[in-house]
Amino acid sequence: MHSHRTTFLPALAALAALTGLPAQSAKPAEPKDPYGMRTWYLVLLLRGPAYATLTGPAREKAMAGHFANMRRLAELGTLRLAGPFGAAKQAPQGTKAGLFLLDVRSREEAEKACQTDPSVRAGLFTVEVLSWYGPSDITYRGDKARTGAVPLFNGKDLAGWHADVPAADGGKQVPASFTVRNGLLVSRGTPAGHLITDASYRDYRLVVEYRWPGKPGNCGVLVHASTPRMLYKMFPQSIECQMHHGNAGDFWCIGEDIEVPDMERRRGPKAKWGVTEGKARRIRNLTDGSEKAPGEWNRMVIECRGRSIEVWVNGDKVNSGARCTADHGHIAIQAEGAECEFRKVELTRLAGVAESAPGKKVVR
Repeated sequence: MHSHRTTFLPALAALAALTGLPAQSAKPAEPKDPYGMRTWYLVLLLRGPAYATLTGPAREKAMAGHFANMRRLAELGTLRLAGPFGAAKQAPQGTKAGLFLLDVRSREEAEKACQTDPSVRAGLFTVEVLSWYGPSDITYRGDKARTGAVPLFNGKDLAGWHADVPAADGGKQVPASFTVRNGLLVSRGTPAGHLITDASYRDYRLVVEYRWPGKPGNCGVLVHASTPRMLYKMFPQSIECQMHHGNAGDFWCIGEDIEVPDMERRRGPKAKWGVTEGKARRIRNLTDGSEKAPGEWNRMVIECRGRSIEVWVNGDKVNSGARCTADHGHIAIQAEGAECEFRKVELTRLAGVAESAPGKKVVR
């Protein structure tokens, strides 16, 4: 059995190189710091309760998952720096084993990112999260690799996601709203709720391929999701990209807002606009007839760049908005009445010029 140090180093070789050049695809600090600094989150990896006792295939599986998860977080731009400490092989529980530098917006997001690590879940490591005020331009050499497409659904299980289903509150036994069947992610439609990414994202292109296996109905993809159950004690604060059959590509404003051309024609009288219960929250899409027949696969592409959101369905641009009140957050899939199957949920990070605040631009 290799020590943590000997297994840690090879996988980190490609991750730990830094450059002093400006990070063109780095996530912008908010608000802009006059000293070129920002808040990062340092994660100290400590030897956990299972470090000395977990052996054999179980340990190898946990460590393989540890390195695979590091690569995934690096590709998403969440992990910016990683490396081991030189701890002795027989050092006790609680000894500092290594560190991560995470590009997230809160301690809660950092902790959630850590819980996606199989070695943390297995008890090989525990984590301590610290905020750190440092240079805003920390990035990996070879940053281009981090802009590749990353599957958010692995075809096997719901790793990286968590469900929020109000009917299951208090430990009530209810049928699962989301499952994996024959390699497909399935939203069963009921009980109503949301499947939410553990991680938070900004500046990305999301490709979702879906179909209605039975009677078509309602479902949706939520972007920039934050506060759970903000609307009707069910829907998280977000912008919904509608998948309801016949209306794919509508925007629904759920505690967040966005502007589109022809706003009054597509949303109704301005006096009724709003983002809470009883307000005009729907912004109609631009096309009819972009969806395929029930049972056939549809391809929805959602591009979130700064404070703009664009949506395509089967190659047709069906919506485009700007000056959104949010520019990052979790991604969620709905269970909202009808069974819907997904064969692809894939994210690619974007680089370039992004709208960081209403009326302002930032070059990343």
